[in-house]
Amino acid sequence: MWFKEEHEIVIHAPREAVWAAFQDFASWPTWSSHIKEVSRLDRAWRFRARAQPPVDLIWVVEAVRREAPEYLAFQSVADAPHNLILRGWVRITQEADFTRLHLELEGKPHYESPWLGRAADWYAATFGEPNKVVKLTFEQFKHHLERQHAPQAAVTPATQP
Repeated sequence: MWFKEEHEIVIHAPREAVWAAFQDFASWPTWSSHIKEVSRLDRAWRFRARAQPPVDLIWVVEAVRREAPEYLAFQSVADAPHNLILRGWVRITQEADFTRLHLELEGKPHYESPWLGRAADWYAATFGEPNKVVKLTFEQFKHHLERQHAPQAAVTPATQP
């Protein structure tokens, strides 16, 4: 069963910084409570995320179209071991005083065992809330970036009595 998610956030940081942080996949586990591990595999990236115990979600994606610093389309690598198939894109646009990140993705569980595949479909349909996970992850991304790019408070010398 395919799910489709769309999410848009406004980030108070320059577009180039948002683009750089989005593509710094190796750092995602440092600011995301769901992403446990990210590693490089040849031309792709392998993500491992927290799911319902005892299962972690694993997906391997590669860029299929990149237009820095604005657009990145991605899809799963078919021959890589994974239990989640994903495809989608992200667009990052600079507005007057903020950056807008728009993400669209589609995915579905993928297991070697047909029984596990049916169980995953049922579980996702009954209890799964991928939109909440996507929303939380990108809210954490926004917080991470805005903390790094917050305007510095004006420093004034202490007044002497």
